[in-house]
Amino acid sequence: MSELADRPLRVKSESAALHWWRLLRWFANLRLVPRWREIDSRLLLRALRRYFYDGLTRPGKILFIGSLLTFLFSYRSNSDLYMATAALGLSLLAWSALLGYLYRPRVTASRRTPRSCHAGDSLSSTITLQNEGGRSLNNFTVRELVIPYAGWPREWHRLHLPSLAAGQSQSLAVSFTPRRRGIYELSGIAVQSYFPFFLTRFTQRLPLPAEVYVLPEALKMPIPSLRKVAEQASKKLQMGSDNSRKGPSLEYAYSRPYQTGDSLRRLDHRAGSRLGQAMSKVFEGVEEIRRDQVYLMVDLSLADFLRWQRRPVDDSPLDERLALAVEIGLSASNEGFNLLALATGAQWHNLDKSEKFEQLIAQCQAEKTPQQALQDNARNLPDSLPDEDGLYVLVLGRWSDEARQKVERWRKAGILVLVFLLAERDADRDSLPAGDEFIEIQATAETGKKRSWF
Repeated sequence: MSELADRPLRVKSESAALHWWRLLRWFANLRLVPRWREIDSRLLLRALRRYFYDGLTRPGKILFIGSLLTFLFSYRSNSDLYMATAALGLSLLAWSALLGYLYRPRVTASRRTPRSCHAGDSLSSTITLQNEGGRSLNNFTVRELVIPYAGWPREWHRLHLPSLAAGQSQSLAVSFTPRRRGIYELSGIAVQSYFPFFLTRFTQRLPLPAEVYVLPEALKMPIPSLRKVAEQASKKLQMGSDNSRKGPSLEYAYSRPYQTGDSLRRLDHRAGSRLGQAMSKVFEGVEEIRRDQVYLMVDLSLADFLRWQRRPVDDSPLDERLALAVEIGLSASNEGFNLLALATGAQWHNLDKSEKFEQLIAQCQAEKTPQQALQDNARNLPDSLPDEDGLYVLVLGRWSDEARQKVERWRKAGILVLVFLLAERDADRDSLPAGDEFIEIQATAETGKKRSWF
């Protein structure tokens, strides 16, 4: 409630006095300049950052402050020695800055940056520097330019290179740590040279745009095998299975390569010996338990996202839910499934490109529940499914009436739906029905962030 994006919405069903009271509280806490643009928006602070914090090293700052204090206190004693000492220190800084500017080489760069990473983890880019000038680049480091919601490594942790001769190139790693989920627009790098006295540093800013999809912080625990959960749920959904003695008799159809999670009873030893790899049998008379096509649905609604709010106060439950969706997507890929589509809220997105999944997860925004939404007929889950033969995985934070009605309707139509619940609040725990297709993650009271399966 402290920025322009937090301005309260007008709810027609509520009184105008309540809306004006919310506006008054919002205006009392308002920051006219956003936090991450505050330094850039003030000319004095921008100059102080560029020329003092960024232009001087620690010894240079000590020398500058010491010379300045010596110059100011010399008026009281009226000593020419103090005046000469202060002038010598300031002249040394000016001479170092002038030499660094005059002997700056012309440098070009290119980058190779990973397309995605997790919040809280260090992201390293490979930067290739090419010295196209006639002088050597001496005593330099490389870092990323200012990135909102990200942190640089400490100056003493950055790689310091002694020199780069004229006409030569060199590759080095440049890293930063994103602090929150989102799409980060990297603008470029800064090449800082400490030549000649390690008192000042000259900064060359090179534009190197790149886009990084920052995923939520990864869960610190494994999730169960998606294939095993699907097999257990399929036994109840279908009339019989190849591992069960009940139900209609099954006939052998063909053999395919073994997939992680396949029952050992389905191994085809003859085909495996002939082809030199493990093979599994497929039987007719029942829909095959292993469904290659996986469709992932994520409920983006937050119960504490009130009607008059433009954005939620705390979206960490949504980040944890999306982190679970990422783990499920990775598990599906590792177990031989094809992740074809992702539903963020009520809208389906085809995953025709490999990076589309990371992009959608990074840019997800919190939604309101139908009870808190201002528009009529608001939905948090899709009404229709693209393919009835696929395996559907639903990730949510509450077992709502909408989720219950749609899951029951889909299961009556013979569609296999697995429900993963990561409780948004304590009241939402232990709310799933009994069944192998319903899986809940609960947080233990001792560990807080640590979650365990029940």
